[in-house]
Amino acid sequence: MGHERIGFLPRTKRWREVVASINDVPTGNESTTAKIADNTLTNVQSRFRRLHADEGIQAAFGYLIALASTHIPISSGLASPDIELTDNTSPVRIASQLNEWVNLHSSSREYAELACRAASDTIVEWTKSHSAQGQLFDESTSASSIWAQAANGAGFCEVSRLFFANLTNRYLRYFLEREASTQISSIEDREKFNDNLKTHVKSVSKHAFETSKITQSFAAGWFNKHAHDKRPSDSEIKSFLAIAFGKLHEEIQREAKQ
Repeated sequence: MGHERIGFLPRTKRWREVVASINDVPTGNESTTAKIADNTLTNVQSRFRRLHADEGIQAAFGYLIALASTHIPISSGLASPDIELTDNTSPVRIASQLNEWVNLHSSSREYAELACRAASDTIVEWTKSHSAQGQLFDESTSASSIWAQAANGAGFCEVSRLFFANLTNRYLRYFLEREASTQISSIEDREKFNDNLKTHVKSVSKHAFETSKITQSFAAGWFNKHAHDKRPSDSEIKSFLAIAFGKLHEEIQREAKQ
């Protein structure tokens, strides 16, 4: 299960095409775009090689597991925050509790902040898509019933994919900005690139979401096996993250070679 391959992942656009649509500055230099695209993937690869070992990442993912496991008695460890979901528990309040949980366990401020943002985005997106009216503050659907929809392999694999997609998206945008400042010499062109990046957020987000699909089937099987009648242990969570980030690393590496 942990090493299954799902083959080539289709892309709406290749990564270089996404970056080219952002880097439409009048430099006439395609090699600049290629360097920005390739160096961004290289840097994201490097981070994903070790992110599974970060305590903040582990705590953020453990909190998402807990949200999908509120029906299971609390034990101890990364998936053991005491979450009470009432009828009107807002995603903002849930995200606030997430931040407290991650800060309690994190060792790196940088990773903890990115993990919190990615998990908070996931909480908001899941709430909006699974409330009765598709609204964040819709009171016709309780928070407990919204998250009960994640309490199985089919639901949790979507939560998991959202988390990895949001984390990938934030890293892609971070390194795109950094590489643009390095590769583009003109201040005016750099500013235009950064402005364009803001208007092309959906393209980068879509690419990140497509990349994260590689974790989906694995997450479903893992949740059904390890969170059926008990919350996963810390070692099980860490093992999952190691495999998931390994899959993402391989997928990014594959695309970088295209």
